[in-house]
Amino acid sequence: MCSTEGEPWAQLAQAIDDLAAEGLADLPPEKLVERIAEIWSLVAALDPDIDRRRQGYATPGE
Repeated sequence: MCSTEGEPWAQLAQAIDDLAAEGLADLPPEKLVERIAEIWSLVAALDPDIDRRRQGYATPGE
């Protein structure tokens, strides 16, 4: 199966739309973290430079 050039952008947009539709206040924290991590992985796949920069940031408490 060959994906089109716009498909990754469509997947990212859909993931953001799905998260927004669920309502952030109604999601348990662990589910919210999981969904945001999924979105970051889609972003990283679209732009490796963003992923490299993101890896340089520390998470709170580190």
